Amino acid sequence: MVLSPLAPAQRAALGRRQVLITGDVVAEGVLDTADLDARAAAEQEVRYVTRRRCEVHRVRGVPLYEVLAEIPPRLDQRHKMGQLNVVVLALSEDGFQVVLSLAEIDPEFGACAALLATRYNGAVLDRPTLVMPCDGRASRYVRGLCRLCVVTVAPSAG
Repeated sequence: MVLSPLAPAQRAALGRRQVLITGDVVAEGVLDTADLDARAAAEQEVRYVTRRRCEVHRVRGVPLYEVLAEIPPRLDQRHKMGQLNVVVLALSEDGFQVVLSLAEIDPEFGACAALLATRYNGAVLDRPTLVMPCDGRASRYVRGLCRLCVVTVAPSAG
């Protein structure tokens, strides 16, 4: 049997404490929550409103932009600012998903301090939670994060 060079390589199943980074990246990567927690220096108090009340939580983690800088996206070279055409799809283990633009978390553009939290109110998490501290609601928080898929949006033809 001959495999097409475009066929994706088989990968081992993710462990319960791992996050896959895939898509239009230089090379796929797997983050281990314990490794991420070991370098989690950013601690923040986040406030948001739910349907029922206002909540305040302490989170600690690593900025998402910092993680994506280590496993960078393949940028569209047809644009002088290719990073403005990149989106990040964050998926949870229960199927919840959220889309962010790379520009909104880039310190030179939107500067939203999106965080891969490994601790929530002092408790160590099995998988990180994507925390969006600039949001007034927690709707874009992704608990049990298992995958980050980076996508470069192609320019329109017309």
